[in-house]
Amino acid sequence: MYFISPYSQIRTISVSGTNEVFDQEVIDSSGVHSGESLWGTYFERKAIFQNIKSELPQVKNVKLYIEGLNNFRFEISELKTVAYLTDGENYYNILEDGTTLKKEYTATGGNLPTFIGFSDGKVLNQMLDQYNELDDNVKAMISEMEWIQNDRNPLLVKAYMNNGNEILASIPSFAERMQRYPQLVRAVEGENGLFDLEAGAYFLPFSTEDDQKYDEENSVEIDETSNE
Repeated sequence: MYFISPYSQIRTISVSGTNEVFDQEVIDSSGVHSGESLWGTYFERKAIFQNIKSELPQVKNVKLYIEGLNNFRFEISELKTVAYLTDGENYYNILEDGTTLKKEYTATGGNLPTFIGFSDGKVLNQMLDQYNELDDNVKAMISEMEWIQNDRNPLLVKAYMNNGNEILASIPSFAERMQRYPQLVRAVEGENGLFDLEAGAYFLPFSTEDDQKYDEENSVEIDETSNE
């Protein structure tokens, strides 16, 4: 009698644990519907989990709970968005595991940095590894990251900071050198300009609001111990 009663059928489906992924996306990608066999569906949960993760790459893990007599609840853990990638027109979420989502947005959805010009996936992953090593307070200072490769250094990047400063650095040593940034800002007493941290620590003040081409000859080497 149980298997033909309403209690043998799924009554409601809910989702918990989501932050960036929409609950309805989880339900739709699961393929589960109210009225279906509760236990028949539950025993197929591994295949259902695979469907969800296949269609929603931001879903890291899925669990399924039966609540009450016949209510389903999917519990989701997500991969966090750590930055955005832009192709000049659209924006794409970059996840903490280095995955770039294919879904396009016309604007960013938060205060995370935007990565510009990273057309090579391997270089992007190198940059993300370095970025993830930074302290949270330094991460929060970065507005944009641009890959400005040149013949001399194919891994040269420029970081645009929220306070208007710009940083030149090489990807392999980016995290190590950027950790010094707060100290360098104090050393120049908060003056805005271009910090060249590719080799050593040089500073070129912005003399006008116009873009100023960097030249080591008119920059000054920073004494990092002068304002500790």
